[in-house]
Amino acid sequence: MSCLLCVFRNKRRSFKCQFCKRFVEKSKELREGLEYLEKGFDRIFRECDLIEEKINVIVGIVFRRHRYSAEDLLDSDHMEKIKSFCGKIKDDIDRWEAVGRLPLRVEMHYNDKAEEVRERVNEISDMVRERRPTFWERIGGFLVGLYRSVVERLPLFVRGFLTFRKPKLVGR
Repeated sequence: MSCLLCVFRNKRRSFKCQFCKRFVEKSKELREGLEYLEKGFDRIFRECDLIEEKINVIVGIVFRRHRYSAEDLLDSDHMEKIKSFCGKIKDDIDRWEAVGRLPLRVEMHYNDKAEEVRERVNEISDMVRERRPTFWERIGGFLVGLYRSVVERLPLFVRGFLTFRKPKLVGR
């Protein structure tokens, strides 16, 4: 059931009512295409929300640290799902265009939503990279950096003793 504003205000100017969120268009292809895009991009934005929730989760009372490292968040299943959903929607749009059943408004809507997703993913990756480390993460990062800088300056055979691994020889 449509609201009164759908009937009176949306005279071919928009494809979706801004009040009741109902599709107003008459064309079946256009309506189905827009509904498909809405559902697909809603899934993508849900995955983005799940990643954002995990960014600043801190565990521990005394030794507080982030629960998920930056690498864990950027290489998580949620990011893989986002890439997968985006690829699926792009393939469907390309297939509709190849068959000649892609209305211009659906293509414009897809381009707008794809740009929103791109901005959101860039925003999330910036948030992950720029989050402040906790006190213990800073100390741990300092110690790891110190260890690496000392070990890099040692001769190869001494490095093997420290890391308990055989040094890799170049000719074999």
